[in-house]
This record gives sequence, C-alpha cells and structure tokens, in this order.
Amino acid sequence: MSNLYRPDRAARLAVLSLGPWLLLATACPSDSTTTTDSGTDTDPTTTTSDTTDPDVTTTTGTPTTTDATTDAPTSTSTGPAPAVCGDGLVGEAEVCDDGNDEPDDGCNSKCEKTANVLWTYMHNGAADEFDSARAVAIDKTGRIILAGIEGVSPADTDALLIALNPDGTELWKKTYPDMLGERNGFEHVVVDDDGNIFAAGYEEMPDDSAMAVVRSFDADGNEGWSFVDGSPVMDYASNRRLLLADGALYSTGQEDMLDMGTQMTVRRHDLATGEAVWKTVTQADTFRVLGYLLVRTDAGLLTGGFSVDEDNTARPVLITLDIDGTIVDTLIEDHPGGGWFDAAPIGDAGDLVLVGRLAPEGVTGVDFGLRRVGPDLAEKWTVTKDYEFLFGLGNGLAVGPDERIFASGFFQAPGQFDNAFAGLFAGDGTEIWTHTYNNDDIDLYDDGEAAAWGPDFLVLAGQSNVLGEDLNVWVRAFATD
Repeated sequence: MSNLYRPDRAARLAVLSLGPWLLLATACPSDSTTTTDSGTDTDPTTTTSDTTDPDVTTTTGTPTTTDATTDAPTSTSTGPAPAVCGDGLVGEAEVCDDGNDEPDDGCNSKCEKTANVLWTYMHNGAADEFDSARAVAIDKTGRIILAGIEGVSPADTDALLIALNPDGTELWKKTYPDMLGERNGFEHVVVDDDGNIFAAGYEEMPDDSAMAVVRSFDADGNEGWSFVDGSPVMDYASNRRLLLADGALYSTGQEDMLDMGTQMTVRRHDLATGEAVWKTVTQADTFRVLGYLLVRTDAGLLTGGFSVDEDNTARPVLITLDIDGTIVDTLIEDHPGGGWFDAAPIGDAGDLVLVGRLAPEGVTGVDFGLRRVGPDLAEKWTVTKDYEFLFGLGNGLAVGPDERIFASGFFQAPGQFDNAFAGLFAGDGTEIWTHTYNNDDIDLYDDGEAAAWGPDFLVLAGQSNVLGEDLNVWVRAFATD
C-alpha cells in the first residue's frame, strides 16, 4: 500500500524527523557545514544572509542567554565621524547599530535587523533516542507548554509534555507511555484560561495500525480524560491540530482506509469528557486529504492541509465547515507540490494568514510559503523564501500585536540537511527579520516545528540532532521587537 505520510514501521521515526516536506523530495548532504544567521530584507520575496560561527551554546534543561561584549569604537576626529557600522550610532544607511558584531542580539555586523535571542532550551531523554517538540502553547501567565515525543528505545516512543517558565527554566517534564508498549506521541497542544492542557496525537497498535488521540491534563500535567478513535478499516489515524473555541474543543487530522485512500477528519469534543459531539470526514473528491490546520472564522471553521491525487501530486486544500460540522466549501488550489500546515486570524476584517510550502514556477523542490487571505480566502499577498537553498517549508505561525506574524519551519541549504527557521513579518508581508540555526557538529535534522507568541517574547520549538544523542527537543526564545 502506498502511504505518503506514514512510512513503514522500521523507518517511521526517521521520517517524522524530516517533516511533511519528505512527501515531495529528498536530498543528500555533503561534508560542508555551517551555521547561518540571516539578516533583514524589506522585499518579501528575497533575503540576504551571512555566515557566522555556531549559534549560542546550550545546556540541557537550562536556558542560555546571549550578551554583547564588544565595546563600540571611538572617534579621534575633531568633526562628526562618518557613519560606520559598529560605532553604536545609527547612520542614514543603517537599520540599526548596537556597537558590536554579535549576530543574535537584534543587530548584526552589517547593521541589519536580526533576531534577538533570549534563551535556548534543550532536552535529551535518558535513552539518547528520538526526542522532539512538535507543538508549543503559551498560557496567559507566560508559561510555555511543549508537546511531542520522547524515544525510550529504538522501537518505542512515549508522548511528552514539558512546562517551562517564561525565562526558559524547566517547571516539569512528564512522559505518558502507551499501555500496550507501542509508539505514541503528541502532535499539537492548546491551553485554556485555567491552565488546563489538551494534547492531540496518535497511539500505535501491535498490528501497525494507529488510533487518533486527544487527551486532557491539569496544569501540572496530571492525566484527565482520554479520547481514542480509529480508522474505519483500522489502518492508521492521527490528530494533528486542536482548537479551543465556542466552549468546545475541535480536532482535525486524517485516517487511512487501506486501498481506498485517506480522509480528513474534523471533530467537535465535549470539554468535560472528550467525547465527540460530531465527526465530519471528507476526501474532497480526491484520493487522499490530510488535515493540518484548524482555525475559527466568521463563517465557522476552516481546516485544510493538502490533497494528493492517485498520481501522488499534492495540492493545497482548504475546507470550510459551519459550527455543526457541515462542509460549506472545498477549495483545492491548482498548485502542484503545495500545502498549508497552519493558519491564524489576523486583523479585524476576518482575514487569515496561512503558512506551508509552495513550489513557484521554475524552482527545484518546494519553498517556505506565507500567505494572507481575506474572509473569502482570496489571496492578498504571498511570500515565498528559499535562501537559494534546496527545500523549505513553513510548519507553524502565530499572530501578535500590530498584525505581526511569527512563523516557523526549516530550510535545506546546499551541502547541509535541515536548518531550523524562524521569521518575523509585518502584516503586509514585509520581512522584519529571519533566523536560522544549524548544529554543524552533526548537520542533520534541525527543524522548527511550531511557533508561539508570548506576553513579551516569541518561542520557536522543534528539534536538533546532537552527536551521540539522536534528536533533542530544541526551543529558542526571541524578543518581540
């Protein structure tokens, strides 16, 4: 059976680390590795980059801060000194000038705006296996909740929750084994106003099938209710996104139907019990439809991801439902190779912003794609970025004050595997700054899986390959300006 998002049992963990871009292409690394931090570009379709030493160092469970140490140069002339990048004075041709050449403190050595890194957190499970943060949520106090997976053996993973303080210090960390000793994991997480946690994902069965799961936890990670539902023919099912709205919990994902393809699922859950009030499924008149995004709109609910024809061509799909679960509209974009993986409301007019992958004409592979649409889903602007790299993909986003958009993903550079990516954009698509990270000690899968907007900080969550430790949970916080 062909399955574009579920690999064979022996290879599933490795493929999960690559993310959904693997559906389209793969590439091989060379011996050349670098750590790249990118600068500002006011043109939404282009980017300037510079190559620096590796990013700030980290220690397990403890955040690391970046401090500028270079003194600004002084002038001995009797008249006004000409504008020189690094003199601490912002000249006409400079966006910023902080008097040092530290690239991760908001201004780089070219006096271009960069991300201001506040701290970095990493976690490696005791088994030195596959550990990844797949999702992040921030509650109203600034507490950070990470959800993902922790490898407990080469053949087994447990669902993982981690709570961090706003400064990146660890509050608690808990794993949740599957009762049958099979793989399970979380793909998404949300937190309500009381700090209660809801996580969605999958639980595998001994016959290599899987069930879609939604679970509740209190603010300390203690288990509450659990909802489990499988495919109609018991092959492979998963939930990938949650949404708290209308006093209920919504989920979306997909379930395989053996040789009949894959259908997208959307459910409304009772918050007190987790039981499904209704369930809607669709194949959108194609062979496979996979659900990744879920957002409340004026019209009801918007879900989507990508559809796949029987010839394995993927296209972006958006599906509108009313609050009773009835499908109102289905839009499959004629954009081979594309897909949307997250969405969020923006502005007061009912607009949405989408993030995912696009394949512009003439490019090899796919690029990071960001798009703003109106309430009717009509395109207002689209940003694609490839850094002259091979492949790129947007995984998550969050919208903050002044309609600023924080997005996560990864890029694959020439001679490298995945580089974790974060970008801050204005509401009109103008790039404010971008940030990439590559652990060049091993140069494998450093991916930005999720993005969140805190009270006065941004969080990028994902994974980083560490020599001798396989994948580690990797989280980095940035200033919001």
